[in-house]
Parts: sequence; C-alpha cells; structure tokens
Amino acid sequence: MFLSPKKHILSEAIFLAAILRLIELGLSGLIRILLRRGLLETCFGMGQEQVYTLQNVISVVMLLLTAVVFIVALMRVNRYISVIPASDRKEMAALQEEVFGKGNSALTAEVTKKLLRIWSAILVGAQLMYDVSSALYTHFLGVLSAAVDNGSVDSAVRYAFIYNLTHGFKYQGMLVALLLGIIVTEIFLNDRILKIIAYVIAIVFLISSTGIGMATVAVMGDSIGIVWSSVIFHVMDTLGLAVMAVYMRIRYHGV
Repeated sequence: MFLSPKKHILSEAIFLAAILRLIELGLSGLIRILLRRGLLETCFGMGQEQVYTLQNVISVVMLLLTAVVFIVALMRVNRYISVIPASDRKEMAALQEEVFGKGNSALTAEVTKKLLRIWSAILVGAQLMYDVSSALYTHFLGVLSAAVDNGSVDSAVRYAFIYNLTHGFKYQGMLVALLLGIIVTEIFLNDRILKIIAYVIAIVFLISSTGIGMATVAVMGDSIGIVWSSVIFHVMDTLGLAVMAVYMRIRYHGV
C-alpha cells in the first residue's frame, strides 16, 4: 500500500532533524562568541569546563528531540499500515494506482518505514558517535594547545596547521553515514540527482580536507579561523539535509 499523496512523513522527519541540528549549531556558536568576549564568566560565572558541559547538554537534548521526531514518524507510518490487513495491502496498492494514478506515491508505506529506520540510525545513532568523537577531539586540542609554546609564533603556526589538517577526520564518519543515507534513498527513489549530489559533496569535502588552508575572518571584532572541511560538513548536515527534504516533498508524493 501507498501513503496518501498529502503525507510526507520521511521528508518531514529529515527536515525537522536538520532544523534541530541548525539550532544546536547556532546555540553552540553563540556560546563560543560569548565565551571569547568573557560575557559568560562575567554575567554567569561560567568557566571553560562549565561551558563545555553546557554544550554537551545542548547536544544531548537535541539528539533526544531528533529521536522523538523519528519515533513519532515511525508510529505514524505503523498506524497507517495497520489500518489495512497484510493480506489486502497489495490489492489496496493496485486500487490506489487505479484511483489516483501511478504517480500517487513514489514509495510504498513499507519502504518509507525502512527509510525512516535507516535515517534514524544515521541522524540519531551515528550522530551520537559523532558527538562523542567530537568531545574527544576537543580534549585532544586542549592537550595539544597546552603542549604548545604560546609565546612562539612558529609554534602557533604549527598548531594552526595541525588543527586544520586533522579537523577533517572529526567529520569523516558522520559524513560517510550521511552520504550513504542519500545513496540508499536515491536507490529507492531511482533519482540520479541525489546520487550526483552525494558524489560532488564527497569530492569537494576531500579536496577541502587535504588541499585548502584555513581562512581568517573578523566577526564582531574577533578574528575567527575558518576550516573549510568544517564549513562544508555543517552546511550539508543542516541546510543540505533541509534542502533535500524539501526537494523530496516537492518532487515526490507521499514521501
């Protein structure tokens, strides 16, 4: 059986997950700006360790909300599927195609459920692993920074070089999971555009991780180093997924 053309459970779940991730990044960026300006310590008495704890709490909350999004989506699909007995679902699908046309839905309800499970494993399970590895990487940078002679310009340059060179490793696991999710979705939808986009993102990320140095920009009077592999990953992790969800909703019925 197919979902109603007006039901967009999969694309809505991915879109909401992307929005939650965007909110998390926004809050994390705001906290870093306030920390650099000393406002957190002045107004709230928060030190470096407390700030990291706050960021971890935000990550956990957003991860739990993402899990709720997919649990609710799976419950909705299960409810729609349970309405029709298993023995009648093929006949229902044929009737739906006869009434609404073959463009009624790109995927059956059962396939939509499988894709929801795949994306929940990526945006909840793989995201959890990414959050843990990210915390470990931050600890590594703290140890490295403590070992560097901050008064030496040469040491500072070497630290920036190591920071930029190793930053791509922080994202590779999650990036591969996201690209696999896009490829699997493309296989079910038979949509070459999604496959091409996944390949382009992979190539651009590899180039940015190996051949492009950091850039420095001034934001509100502060100099901030930009790692391009980080920019590409976070754009894909938030806006990229949101755009993909909107694209799926517009192009396909009942997805």
